Amino acid sequence: MPPRQCPECGRFLKNALVEHLAEAAQPCPGCATVLTAAMFDAPTARDAADTEPAVSVRPPDLEPETVRDADRDVLAGWDVGATAAEVASWREDRAPFPVDASVVAAGALLGAGLGVLGDRDRRARGGAIGLAAGVTTAVVVRRLWRLSP
Repeated sequence: MPPRQCPECGRFLKNALVEHLAEAAQPCPGCATVLTAAMFDAPTARDAADTEPAVSVRPPDLEPETVRDADRDVLAGWDVGATAAEVASWREDRAPFPVDASVVAAGALLGAGLGVLGDRDRRARGGAIGLAAGVTTAVVVRRLWRLSP
């Protein structure tokens, strides 16, 4: 049961004060309003039983088939503006395009090509260094691309 409050000022009252109101009226410690026991009478268990409805308000149990709308599409209106091919694309069972591998391969080729052109005396060494730099750059860029919102 929540603590009792003064009806005028809303101050919380001690239980001992509320219990002594049965003997005599007393002033509120906050606003000096005269408090009586009738102000705090709570309904008894018998009074609460009298206010309960005689019949149950619970709806009857129904068979699930009688309340389900079988013709309703649960995603109707959710994919507005999408073409039929885009809507049905999730049903296709094929792997997505390997974007990560493509980016790394392109970075490797570009780095190796620039390494060969940059070091004309030792093309193999330049190509190897360019290849490693291209792969590293592509991996870092792709990783940052995935992290961006």
